[in-house]
Amino acid sequence: NNPGATERDMELAMGNIATGLFSVVATLGCVPVIRCPRGGAPEMVARKLCKLIAEHPTLIRSKDGLHKSHNRPVLVIMDRNMDLITPVQHASTYQALVDDVLDHKANRVEFNVKQDANATAGRGRAPPVVRKKLDIDPDIDPFYSQHKFNPFPEAIESNGAELQEVSAREQQIRSKTGGASAPAAVVSPGGGDSTELATAVESLPVLLDRKKKLEVHTSILQAVMNEVAARDVPQFYELETSLATGSYKNDPSSAKKEVIELAADPSKGNVNDKVRLVIVYALSNGVGNTSDIDEVAQAMKESLETKGSTISADGAAGSSAAAEGGGSHGTLTKEDRILLESGLRAIDYLKKLRSMQMIPTMSSMMQTEVSGGTASSGSDMLSSFMARATNQATGLLAKATDKLGTMLGKTHKHRSTIAVENICEMRPNTEDDEYLYLDPRVRGDVDVAALRNAARAPVREAIAFMIGGGCYGEYQNLQMVANERRSVTYGSTEIVDPSTFLNHLAKLA
Repeated sequence: NNPGATERDMELAMGNIATGLFSVVATLGCVPVIRCPRGGAPEMVARKLCKLIAEHPTLIRSKDGLHKSHNRPVLVIMDRNMDLITPVQHASTYQALVDDVLDHKANRVEFNVKQDANATAGRGRAPPVVRKKLDIDPDIDPFYSQHKFNPFPEAIESNGAELQEVSAREQQIRSKTGGASAPAAVVSPGGGDSTELATAVESLPVLLDRKKKLEVHTSILQAVMNEVAARDVPQFYELETSLATGSYKNDPSSAKKEVIELAADPSKGNVNDKVRLVIVYALSNGVGNTSDIDEVAQAMKESLETKGSTISADGAAGSSAAAEGGGSHGTLTKEDRILLESGLRAIDYLKKLRSMQMIPTMSSMMQTEVSGGTASSGSDMLSSFMARATNQATGLLAKATDKLGTMLGKTHKHRSTIAVENICEMRPNTEDDEYLYLDPRVRGDVDVAALRNAARAPVREAIAFMIGGGCYGEYQNLQMVANERRSVTYGSTEIVDPSTFLNHLAKLA
């Protein structure tokens, strides 16, 4: 997409991606079937990778590889241009929201926490802000592993329930031992309960470690909740989802009106939130032409320049942040004005790609799947969640009930998920027919039409790889293809959060 890139630059980049994928294949020790759309970067990478594997005698002839040949993984290589909505759309799941609203890199999360205001009461100073750094790794953290894909309100609820259970168990053990925390403190007069008591006390360190991990997540959930509530993220999520799934296809005037209302409301979201909404609107099919997109973008720009944004990019209140940043246009900080200019460039770039039909519009590219079945089951899930919130003594959960209702009960298959699922299920007249079929064990391209008459082994392992940047939202959405008989692995040239992806688009402009 970079107009300044030379052919040599492209060859080098595609070669590096193919080499990286070859390392993955070598680690797996199993030769995959390679699928990709025809033309462009995916085909270049796929053919280079196929050649690398075919020319590697150890891999192609390995006994392990031959043993697994009846159940080979399918590697689907895709291009980011097939779906530019997913990297900018607001998310609803725990891990994706952490990556979106907090500083998150290499399993480390960083965020600011305001200290108790009473500590500085009467001194005329604002409460001090402390920077927290916490590590979360799903490989060693049972709670994170189990709930990272869950809707954010469910993660809050599960954290409160588990913490309550662990605290009760800890209190029970301590009461039996008179507050002791080590087996040495257990006095055993020979009674039958001594062994049980010693076992309970020995389990205390494990219990305390679990409690510590849960408390880490409580802090992170609180930080995410603060951002989500301050920026009204659920409103952006709901409107973007409706746009992307074609809900406004027959009512484009309502779509434009609602986008303008939200994008021009100074109390809703920060600059990037509004830019992301306008981009989703620009990429959604049937809701607006170029002049409509210009009108929406101009309304957002004028509102931000005259009224500012209640929430600045760094999470500070707009008015105070403007004073510090020397802002002169409304309450926008200098940083926010830079983000607005960058966002407008990104919108112009996508408009240009759309006018040249270089990217697909997205309403036909997303399918709605309600996690509970029908729309009414989504409503039932919300009602159930609200009932549980009133029964649990968790302030955070009660706050989430009020703010996050729209994040429950809705799940939508993104473009990459649909493509991978069609290939795994071998559905006719879909990507399974359209995508190239490359097999390093076979010379030349394989004719998929001929394969339709032959029995193909079911896909037990799929690897989805995105050229041009991936995100946690896409990774989690792809797990909808996974089941007890099939695993789905996700990879990309890099993992980017929405703000970083906006910067990439602005640079390409």
